Amino acid sequence: MIFLILTNTVIFIMLSFVHVYWTMIGNRELTAVLPTNSKGEQLNPTIIGTFLVAALFGIFAFITVGNLGLYDDFVPHSIIKYATIAIGIVFILRAIGNFSSVGFFKKPNGTVFAARDTRYYSPLCVFLGLSSIAIALLH
Repeated sequence: MIFLILTNTVIFIMLSFVHVYWTMIGNRELTAVLPTNSKGEQLNPTIIGTFLVAALFGIFAFITVGNLGLYDDFVPHSIIKYATIAIGIVFILRAIGNFSSVGFFKKPNGTVFAARDTRYYSPLCVFLGLSSIAIALLH
């Protein structure tokens, strides 16, 4: 179980750092990581929005590592457990998608993002979702 906890934590930290990097360089040259809407227009998140996503990934890492019992003196373990389940649900929902531009059930639109989402991003979300739920339920 420690392996899953540490793996998820490292992935969340890496994703947080990548999003912080994107806040520094802006949205240029990011066609492979930005989805398009139903009209074919690329979505352009704000710097604040991208930074908030980075902060969320950092919080997810903090919560996930809490499953090792590091915060048990300060926070009831049940809160960490339920928060970890919530993280898992968020990532499972992201993998399913919005039936338009992200997730396994998106409308195919032939973009670089759509191909990478199907091949990399959505499977990563499935892994993070299922492993987070497993961490919470088996630990």
